[in-house]
Amino acid sequence: MFNYLRQEQFQKGQRDRDAGLLPRMQDESYLSGYLKGRPEGLDETIQYFASVDEYLIWKQRTRRP
Repeated sequence: MFNYLRQEQFQKGQRDRDAGLLPRMQDESYLSGYLKGRPEGLDETIQYFASVDEYLIWKQRTRRP
């Protein structure tokens, strides 16, 4: 029973995300569904570097021609 409710909240979070809506609930399952599959963005990548300058140096070296 609870697993069904958790899955329903998860799917509702995914539907809201796909519709471009802001999160409408604080439920953990809902937020997990809302956030799952979203692009990670720069914050997720840059956390592994000591400074923004080091990130920019790495990015410049890894650019494909």
